[in-house]
Amino acid sequence: MTSSVDPPTVLVVDDTPSNIDMLRSVLAGSYRVKAATSGRRALEIIDEAPPDLILLDVVMPDMDGYAVCRRLKSDMKTARIPIIFVTARNEARDEELGFSIGGADYVTKPFEPTVVRARVATHLALYDQTRLLQQLVDERTSQLRHEMDQREDAIARIRYLHEYDNLTGLANRSLLLQRISMALETHPEQVAVAVFDVDRFSAINDALGTRLGDVLLQQIAGALRGAAGGTAFIGRLGGDSFGVLLTMDSRVVDRLHLINEQIDRLLDAIVRPYNLEGERIQLQVSGGVAIHPKDGDTAELLIKSADAAMHAAKESTLTAYMFYDAEMNSASRELLTLESELRDAIRDGSIVPWYQPKFDLKSRTLVGAEGLARWIRHDGRDVGPSVFVPLSEKTGLYKALNQRLVHDICVQAREWANVYGDRLKLAVNVSAAEFQYPGFVADMLSIVRDTGVDPRMIEIEITEHAVIADPVAAADKIRLLGGHGFTTALDDFGVGYSSLSYIRQLPIHTLKIDHSFMGGVGEDERADAVAATILTLSNRLGLTSVGEGVEHEHQMKFLAANGCTLVQGFLFAGAMPSADFEQRVLRR
Repeated sequence: MTSSVDPPTVLVVDDTPSNIDMLRSVLAGSYRVKAATSGRRALEIIDEAPPDLILLDVVMPDMDGYAVCRRLKSDMKTARIPIIFVTARNEARDEELGFSIGGADYVTKPFEPTVVRARVATHLALYDQTRLLQQLVDERTSQLRHEMDQREDAIARIRYLHEYDNLTGLANRSLLLQRISMALETHPEQVAVAVFDVDRFSAINDALGTRLGDVLLQQIAGALRGAAGGTAFIGRLGGDSFGVLLTMDSRVVDRLHLINEQIDRLLDAIVRPYNLEGERIQLQVSGGVAIHPKDGDTAELLIKSADAAMHAAKESTLTAYMFYDAEMNSASRELLTLESELRDAIRDGSIVPWYQPKFDLKSRTLVGAEGLARWIRHDGRDVGPSVFVPLSEKTGLYKALNQRLVHDICVQAREWANVYGDRLKLAVNVSAAEFQYPGFVADMLSIVRDTGVDPRMIEIEITEHAVIADPVAAADKIRLLGGHGFTTALDDFGVGYSSLSYIRQLPIHTLKIDHSFMGGVGEDERADAVAATILTLSNRLGLTSVGEGVEHEHQMKFLAANGCTLVQGFLFAGAMPSADFEQRVLRR
């Protein structure tokens, strides 16, 4: 818009100086007049400082007025400047051409001063109004764009609130049900659902107050999200109840075993100690699991079945979680008899180690095996370690169970060493409760003396859960065991919340990469980056690295290329009884 202080600028373009002088005299006093004697010079002046209006001669030698007009109208910076053609031509076709290329008006020679002043004033006023209108349009467009952005933000927020829990950021019940339904449509044979509930949360909430209670729920949600990785979808069902969608690869042989491992990992993540403004909180959590299709054919039914199993586990107090059974009441009563059966099983040797082989990636030779506890009851039913190990800890039977398993593995190691040499190292899993027992080292030394096995043939596998309570004491035990020839492996590395802080302190010998990191290895860049980082860390620390859960050739190739030492998994063999191991593995 023109200013009341600075008069509008009019550019006169004419190759005849007398015409310029005449127009300058006509406009003097009301306007600031600039002049150019050629089309090219006019374009230079306009580029430096665009005028408010142009009086443009049509006939010029180097570049006529029509060419100048076309150039100006093709540039967004100058397209709106009004152009009045000045010419001696008065034929209709000339005017038609001028208007067609963007001219605003015509002034014919010889000039009539009053007509020139009137035409210039009129078009400058129109130009001012056009600029004002454009400014209003731009302002309104900007306002509308802002309003649309706000509307989109509001829609996104509404969608978020509709699908996600505002407190924890997890999926809410509606979105979890939706994701379960989608999984049932795409991979119905691979779906399981779990429900977790914090025991006595209302008492914790009453003691700490609702604010810290909410903080605790947020931390639980974060722990679940971290432990789930890409293998599970977590949602909050309400209150202190969380739901989990588990999808299993149809190629996995032991699907039930995989579910147990996933649930154990999630439970370990939840039940770690929490520190809330100086208050140390140790949680107990109950869980239930339902599997499609036997426990329900819809998302709602699977949640309902898992919830029923969770309540049965909560009432039993003997196990952290249970699988749904159509007769949950009878199953709960049956679980109550497991304690006495567990005592008998430990005494008569019904719980035995099965062996999963480990291979050296470089030499492709058998170097050892992991002893995994298996309990097959007299009725033929298999009781998983996720059931009887927590039960042994709750009932105080863990010490007897661990000593029995370690004894059997040591005997087996000695027998195989007599036949096949001492190249085979057997690993034994030790529960957190047993490792934290003050007499653990003395018990291990007593067992190897009684069985006559070389301690160098035995590796003790512990999890982060076994060391987080007292890392210093754990490091002392590991160091003492190492002095007697035992090696120690940190199992399930990377799934805990403090792996990197403890790995630096513990004098361990072996680092086992949890199978949850193997899922996308060799196929996904992010999975490759995580696994390669862990292997680099292990190699830099001088540790033996073991890749667990290797099921596919491309996973093995990736581990070999990134310096992994040992591997185990279904690609080679699952866990098997000692006789099968000797027949199928050792003799071959």
